[in-house]
Amino acid sequence: MKLKNAILITGAGQRIGLHLAKQFLLEKDYPVIFSFRNGKPGVDELKKLGAHGVQVDFTDAKQRAAFIQEVGELAGSLRAIVHNASIWLDDEVDNSFEQQWQVHVNTPYELNRSLTPLLRASDSALKDIISLSDAGIERGSASQIGYCASKAALQNMTRSFAQALAPDIKVNDIAPGLIMFNDQDEAGYREKRLQKSLLGIEPGPQVVFDAVNYLMNSPYSTGTTLTLDGGRRF
Repeated sequence: MKLKNAILITGAGQRIGLHLAKQFLLEKDYPVIFSFRNGKPGVDELKKLGAHGVQVDFTDAKQRAAFIQEVGELAGSLRAIVHNASIWLDDEVDNSFEQQWQVHVNTPYELNRSLTPLLRASDSALKDIISLSDAGIERGSASQIGYCASKAALQNMTRSFAQALAPDIKVNDIAPGLIMFNDQDEAGYREKRLQKSLLGIEPGPQVVFDAVNYLMNSPYSTGTTLTLDGGRRF
């Protein structure tokens, strides 16, 4: 039997995506389908909890098409799509612009267009597409031009899909700043980053889940960008 009212989360094998998937499974009791690029402990953890994982490299058009087909085989309907998959590459890396564009723009575009029927098939009164862009795109970056450009395109695409899919499906964006450090980040770097925001804390991934949960339960929010940067932009 196909999954009903499932949550689809891309890039959920680690960090924020992993936390979102676990919360939907454990707190909200939604069936979860998630993508992952490489095998990580979080992938096995989610599978043990009952989530359905699909390995895919979103920089490959054929793999994207196969992923969409597999989602259609797993789910009879979707309650929400959360575009969390992301890569961060310096501009000096070969094909960095193309790779980031494929993940941050082509993938959400193709998933939105192909999987809209599954969202409309949901018996939920509210249906959502939520993307995770980046609060830093307002400032830009001298060394991550491709990253910022692709995330800005994702944010803009949210507004267009909101118009195209209204009133049946709400489409919103979350723009995170510093959410959680990497284990290898040194103390000096952490302190420097914390001083750049007004609130000066490392909030952790629960704030992203809270934002996703808010947008999913808001009947009057679409085409919006919710910034989570602790006041970094001031």
